[in-house]
This record gives sequence, structure tokens and C-alpha cells, in this order.
Amino acid sequence: MSFNPLFTLLARGLVDLVEPSPDVIELGNQTLNADQRALRTVLARSKGHGGIDQAGIEGLLAKTPEARRDQAGAYMRMLGFQDYQAIDVNDLYGSLVMDLNKDLAATYGYHRTFSLCTNNGTGEHVFNQDAIFRNVHALTKVGGVMIHVMPFIEYVNHGFFSFHPNLYYAVAQANGYRLLAMGVGARTGHGFLAVPPQSEEPIPEMLLAERRVPLRWLLAGAKPPKATLLDQLGFYFRPQDEGRRFHRELRRLQRKRPKLLLFTIMRKLEDAPFKTPIQLRYAEDIGDESLAKEYGTTAGADA
Repeated sequence: MSFNPLFTLLARGLVDLVEPSPDVIELGNQTLNADQRALRTVLARSKGHGGIDQAGIEGLLAKTPEARRDQAGAYMRMLGFQDYQAIDVNDLYGSLVMDLNKDLAATYGYHRTFSLCTNNGTGEHVFNQDAIFRNVHALTKVGGVMIHVMPFIEYVNHGFFSFHPNLYYAVAQANGYRLLAMGVGARTGHGFLAVPPQSEEPIPEMLLAERRVPLRWLLAGAKPPKATLLDQLGFYFRPQDEGRRFHRELRRLQRKRPKLLLFTIMRKLEDAPFKTPIQLRYAEDIGDESLAKEYGTTAGADA
């Protein structure tokens, strides 16, 4: 899996959201593809931060891209993570060999929990999406953070799946997670970020040239302009609803960077079994009382 410049920046921001002396587990072994700009930005954002090994990051800057490839774990330790683990179907870079299609606790007896669990460009390659979400839930400590960085736009045949913002919002609602941030970014690290209104936690800078937008934009259906010239002119000059604003942000970002990733950062707040979500637009339409009790969610949550 590719630990690209976007995730290089996100990982630096995550350090400010986890407990002191944290540990981390990643779904998928990661190949570090951090570029010079991302590493320099991390250094600039780490001045005065005693827990970050700035000399080590400067050492990464001095290496060739090829020489950095096996350094994902080392980079996370430079950020202050005291222990680093990864899980994959092979042992590349020393990863634990387990099948992410399976329930890791039930199949392998793996019950360890971590301050941070990452699903960075891995889940789209795994058929059993239920297992992905259940394993991320089980691997994260109460109070810990989980991040998903998944293909969103123009990743055709990259994996089995692409993902949408409403999925992660529904997962958070069903499981009582605190949604910390959601954003869209190119692999370069450029993008935009949404933080829930009345957020209980300050979210550090995460991206290059970061722009912040309302979360409700990301949860709207992105609406392109219609085909006629008059409609297209109106699209740019008339007041816009959330869906059209979201579409404009996407197209603005895509002018130079067509392929976009979706990332979501959530905090686990309680020790409870994982609950399968329902798409919230249909939650109020459940007609069976037992199903309504099972999902136990409503469509009226603030965004």
C-alpha cells in the first residue's frame, strides 16, 4: 500500500489527536512514498514539538525516494508512536500475516488495541467490507482514533470499491464515534477539510494549502451543472445549494489533480460491539420494529 504525501501530512496531524506515547496499527503494509514537500511541511509544523524526532525526518529528506520505501514504520516512530504494527497477507516490512477478510479476534485470537488504527488505501482491496470496519473498531482503544483514507473519484479499477462521505458519517452515528474531520485530497496533499459544527476538539492543519468547508457540503449529493449554456452560467453566478458547492470544490481541486481520495478521522468513545449502519437517508423509513431497534439510529443528526 502507498504511504503517499497526503498520508504523510495526515499522520503528522494525527499525532496531536492521540494520547501521549501512542501506538499504531495499520491495515496493510505500507510503502513510504513521502515527497520532499510533504516532509518539509511536516518539519515546519513540528518546530518546538518535543515528541517528534526532527533529526530523523531530516534524515529521511536526505534519502532517495527508493531508499525511503521501507521506512513507513520508522517515520511513524519519528512522529512519536512508540510501537508500530501492520497487518497484511504477507510479511513485507515485517507485517503480521493475517487475512483482513476475517474477524481477526475470532480467527487469530488477536485482541490487542491501539491508540491509532489506520485503513490507508487498504480496505478497497478487501472484499469483506464488514470485516474491515469490525476489525478497525476492535483494534482501536476506547478513546483512540481511527482514520480511513480511501479512493473516491477517478480510481477506476484500482480496487474492488470506491467510497463516499455518507458511509463514514453513518458508521460514526451507528457506533457513537466522534467524527473529528472528513476531507477530500489528492495524493499530493492538496485538498479541503470539513469539521463538524460545534466540534469538541480543535483539529490541526492537515493538508497543503488547506481549505475548510462545512461538513454538510460533503454529505450532500454533488450536483454538476446542466448541459445548457444558460444553466452552466447560472451554476456559477446564482446562489448555490450544498450539493452544487460540493461539486464546485471537487472540480476546483480536480483541475490539476483529477484523482481524489476521501479521508475520515473518528474517535472511538465506548467499549461496545460494532454496529452495522444503515444509510441515514433511509433510517426513518424502516417499517419493521425489530429492524428499527437493531439499527437504532435516526436521520436527524447535525452536520
